[in-house]
Amino acid sequence: MNVKELYNISFSGGRTSGYMTKLLLDNFSDKYDFVVTFANTGREHPKTLEFMHNCDKYFGFNTVWLEAVVHHGERVGCTHKIVTYETACRDGSVFEEVIKKYGIPNLTFQPCNREMKLNTMRSYRKSVGADSALTAIGIRADERRRINKSATDMRIEYPLIDIWPTDKQDVLDWWEDQEFDLGIEEFEGNCLGCFKKSDSKHFKQIAKDSSVYDWTERMESLYSSVGPQDGDRVFFRHHRSTKNLLAEYRAIGGSVNLSRTDPYADAGCSESCEFLPTEDFDKATGETK
Repeated sequence: MNVKELYNISFSGGRTSGYMTKLLLDNFSDKYDFVVTFANTGREHPKTLEFMHNCDKYFGFNTVWLEAVVHHGERVGCTHKIVTYETACRDGSVFEEVIKKYGIPNLTFQPCNREMKLNTMRSYRKSVGADSALTAIGIRADERRRINKSATDMRIEYPLIDIWPTDKQDVLDWWEDQEFDLGIEEFEGNCLGCFKKSDSKHFKQIAKDSSVYDWTERMESLYSSVGPQDGDRVFFRHHRSTKNLLAEYRAIGGSVNLSRTDPYADAGCSESCEFLPTEDFDKATGETK
């Protein structure tokens, strides 16, 4: 009896990674023993969690839902715990524990991805003997700029580039034919109030529901001095705090049509956050390189 090679699929909760997961399971389950994993930050859009639950229910993904375990006072990265759709954190407390130890994340300092995605998944893979397994990430052919330069060394694969070249419209068309969909607007993304978003996306989110930013404002009020940086650390581009961001929105009178003036309209934030940092940012300007 041949033993199949372990292969990890990183399901981020977005349409693209969901589509990729379905393709891999349908086409290569005879070759690989797939392990589908999702790392929950506690700041995922509620519809993201519902979408993932539906993927498990309708498609049989059997996703392993993970959350970070922070080890305060120790020089060790996050490990993992296994949760479920029902028990997954929804109040941001997992994210807050990471901030308590490492500080507030922003474009040039991203412990959120490192600790709640990369280290958490690495911890789980090691626990099941899959620490050296290939890992698939849902980056499309029209998102090549998001490929990590160390992907080969880290045994990362991009099936929607190398096996099934796919663009955004391909993914949208496929989901239109399914019984369910993600159901969130593009400007929202999976991570509520993510610092990678452009100003236009933030302003649209503020217009729809400004309470999303209550959490980021509270984090800044409690933990802005945590970390080795000079001065206070805040979330948003150009060293802006949540209060700065909300003030700028009020200053433009609630207008959110910034397509001509927002230089970051298409930068930094896709529909979901992958478990491996995929973009390089200029530390002075915050622009994607």
